[in-house]
Amino acid sequence: MRSLVAGIATALLVAVTVRAQEPPKPAPELAQLKVFDGTWLCEGNSPAGPFGPAHKTRSAVQTRLDLDGFWYTTAVTEMNTPENPHPIRGVAHLGYDGAVKQFLMIWVDNFGSWALETSPGWQGDTFLWTGDQYLMGEKVTARDTFAKKSLMEMTHRFDLNMKGQWSLVVEETCKKQTKK
Repeated sequence: MRSLVAGIATALLVAVTVRAQEPPKPAPELAQLKVFDGTWLCEGNSPAGPFGPAHKTRSAVQTRLDLDGFWYTTAVTEMNTPENPHPIRGVAHLGYDGAVKQFLMIWVDNFGSWALETSPGWQGDTFLWTGDQYLMGEKVTARDTFAKKSLMEMTHRFDLNMKGQWSLVVEETCKKQTKK
């Protein structure tokens, strides 16, 4: 009987200890991603390449702090135009991994593509993400470069290295939309 009572007491002590522990807290480094928060309108150009003929691009980008403050979730919706009848739509999650001291971006889109890119963070006014992207049955190297012009404007350039050759996919200017 004593061992049963001791076992129950031990189980209760473990349960109280586990419950009393603080939940994990988001990494303070996530503050570097705050500039991306909000609604952005992006306009630019996509040159002729494996994704079709050259065309102008226009997209809405919405980024918000999500998942109890551990990730920023970004939704990208490119506009459908006669020159761009198959616009991209995708979702990215941006976070920070303290174990490797790197920012992470996980991307999925309506082309069946997905990517995992990392970044050391802001280097001056530039935030460079690099990593692997899987699209059209191939693994390629991806590079997303954001350059902050102000708190309300930045440029974005997306390049892919396919078969040893870097190609520009899109270059755009993004302006933060103010709430009305």
